[in-house]
Amino acid sequence: MAVLMVLDIPGATLEQYDRTNEILGIHGDEDAPAGLISHAAGPTDDGVVVVDIWESGEALESFFEERGVVRAMQEAGAPEPGEPRVLHVHNHFEGGGTKAGVLMLAELDDFGTDRYDAMAEIMNAHMPEDDTHPAVHHAAAVTESGGMLIVDIWDSQEAFGAFAQEAIAPAGEAAGVEPFEPRFVPVYRRIKG
Repeated sequence: MAVLMVLDIPGATLEQYDRTNEILGIHGDEDAPAGLISHAAGPTDDGVVVVDIWESGEALESFFEERGVVRAMQEAGAPEPGEPRVLHVHNHFEGGGTKAGVLMLAELDDFGTDRYDAMAEIMNAHMPEDDTHPAVHHAAAVTESGGMLIVDIWDSQEAFGAFAQEAIAPAGEAAGVEPFEPRFVPVYRRIKG
């Protein structure tokens, strides 16, 4: 089962992120580690956030242990990372977006898989046979409390806003979902596995 990993690294810099990847031998899509589906990283107000989707928890653990991610971060001078948040993926797909410009993260505590599926049925862009979803990549994972963490990669915050008005808000209203305030992070690097 695919997993979503979110790793906030307070105090880290993009230079340390680049150096870590250099030590790990990851320069782009062609160097993606085995089991990686999608990787995105960007600067936050106080550090760097990394968001990955892996084919399985085992693939993620293998990468961290066998490649020595924490050791590479230390060698790059990055602060000690906290424990990554690892969640089971309920749904993910590549969309029709063309530029990885911004990460959109939305944590919805009172929004389980049933409500997600109800909204997805209303929005054709979330159907497996439809490749018109305007995000570059979409992922929905189940949180520790049974809610959902939605993580998308969009061309821009404006592109997300347009889709939110056109499709998400009406589908959310029909499914009884309260409005939410997403977190946006500019994408510094995206790697596809």
